[in-house]
Amino acid sequence: MAGLGGSHDKEVPLDRLGADAPAGAHALLALWGRAAARGRIPTRCDFTPDTLSPWIDDISIYEYHPDKDDFQILLEGESIIALTGEDWRGAFAREVDCHFSTALHAALSAARKTGKPQIHHLQIFQKDWRKGVRLLLPVVLERKGQEDVLQVFLAIFPFPDHTQ
Repeated sequence: MAGLGGSHDKEVPLDRLGADAPAGAHALLALWGRAAARGRIPTRCDFTPDTLSPWIDDISIYEYHPDKDDFQILLEGESIIALTGEDWRGAFAREVDCHFSTALHAALSAARKTGKPQIHHLQIFQKDWRKGVRLLLPVVLERKGQEDVLQVFLAIFPFPDHTQ
């Protein structure tokens, strides 16, 4: 993929999803966009297990903890675990950043602050330096009688081997 500045680029922000991105990434981003069409961050109610079923294994859920100013991984998608060989459930984004020298916390924070998806081209360096697309999609978990919680769906879609 053109535009990468060499092998040191682990996460490259994109303004939009490229035409060469995996179809699953386009479809999930479109689903989020339809839910956000009312001009607000979509809620978890906008994403039922039925609507998310094509991507259920591709999504990890990060929940924002204002007291720590960090995001805890509540759910790690099975496809992400298979792709990376790692399960970070229960960990925080800053722990992932420290371990891999990444900028995951900053990207999640951008999704939180803007209420907009964050799109990155990234190297999946745990497995043969594969490349993929990462989507960070902010959602609000509404809790009756309690403060709402911001969550971010993280999804990774690897490029087929021939487009790397």
